[in-house]
Amino acid sequence: MSKFKFVILAALTLAACATAAPTPPPVVHPTTAERNPAVQVDASVFIPPPPAANSDLEIAERAIVRGPWSAERRAQALEDNAIDPFAAFDSVLGPQFNAASLPATLAVLDRAGRAAGFAGDPVKFIHRRPRPFVTDSSITPCIPDDERLRASFSYPSGHAALGFAWGLVLAELVPSRADAIIERGRDFTWSRVVCGVHYPSDVEAGRTVAAAAVARLHADPDFQRQLEAARTELAALYGQ
Repeated sequence: MSKFKFVILAALTLAACATAAPTPPPVVHPTTAERNPAVQVDASVFIPPPPAANSDLEIAERAIVRGPWSAERRAQALEDNAIDPFAAFDSVLGPQFNAASLPATLAVLDRAGRAAGFAGDPVKFIHRRPRPFVTDSSITPCIPDDERLRASFSYPSGHAALGFAWGLVLAELVPSRADAIIERGRDFTWSRVVCGVHYPSDVEAGRTVAAAAVARLHADPDFQRQLEAARTELAALYGQ
């Protein structure tokens, strides 16, 4: 089965156009970002602070991260590190669920993943919570331990946000498999704990960010058109 790897961009920019020229104004063609802007939510408004460093709650969370976890579950967590909704959900939706044959589904999942993945970034820089493996040397992450990973912050989990956003959208598009899709979405996000790179509260906050971002996207007419195109595409496979 063909797998599609998404590269999440560092930021989305809106091009601004200003001119001091006299009338008539110059003709300016809208950029792609202006035609299809990312719909954002302010996660700092509704995401509470994480547990205090070395508080009883964080110590308890760190014990959860340590496990133990089976080799099989660690292997799944490593697979779930990929930014690929088709790899994440083909266990529920089957081998026919692939990027090559589902361009409209690819587009709507990419849109939802970006919106949710970016929405929690400002909160990370408010709290600057270290990742669990940085604080506890007995925790070994399932992905390569490098300086870039160590320098990034833990709360909320952007990976959990984008993964759960995929699950929420797919559950809406394929309602006959909604329960299994949501369960797989939760399992995908929990892989961040198994992997040693996030606390449970990071993941839970990421899911909340995902729900808010997807809800906000539903107010956007362009996203509604993308949803309808994906729904039509998936109906041919799953008989919705």
